[in-house]
Amino acid sequence: MKEKQNITILLAKVKEGDKHLIDDIYTQLYAEIKNIAMHQINRLNTSETITPTVMANECYIKLAKQNNIDLSNKKHFLNYLAKSMRQLLIDILRSKSSIKRKHITTQSSLNLVVGQNDINFDFLEIDQLLKKVERINPEYCQLLEYKLLFNLTFKEISDIINKSERQVMRIWSQATTLIMALSKEKQQDSH
Repeated sequence: MKEKQNITILLAKVKEGDKHLIDDIYTQLYAEIKNIAMHQINRLNTSETITPTVMANECYIKLAKQNNIDLSNKKHFLNYLAKSMRQLLIDILRSKSSIKRKHITTQSSLNLVVGQNDINFDFLEIDQLLKKVERINPEYCQLLEYKLLFNLTFKEISDIINKSERQVMRIWSQATTLIMALSKEKQQDSH
């Protein structure tokens, strides 16, 4: 059995053309990837029978199909997975919604993360808001994804983005203020 190698080193080799090493990276992080997938599936009330294994495998297939993989470290790898998982779940929700003409909601909404009881977003709304946030400030979007999609702690996020936990909490506060402002703007536009 191969000794665990640093993800950054493996990703550098993948970038140089050793695309087969993506298997090693995925194998090393598979338990973590499945945990993230399980968290996402548990948040949705889709009555869909997707499993964490299926979701992890779908993300792997998408990653393996990429010709120019430019993921320089674990942070970039997790960002890619966050977007991939989010897109997979959005596709499932859209498909189900168009078939049944029914609105699908999440079991836990942004108000549980942000802490405001009068706010309730479904997963599709969160996706739209994250896209707006990303256009304004990619760092805010990244942090929101780590928290909303991966349910990482501030400590885990600080390790990934190489900032202190206090800095992460400050960015989180700014990011949630932005997403809430965008939400209110959207609500006012719809009235």
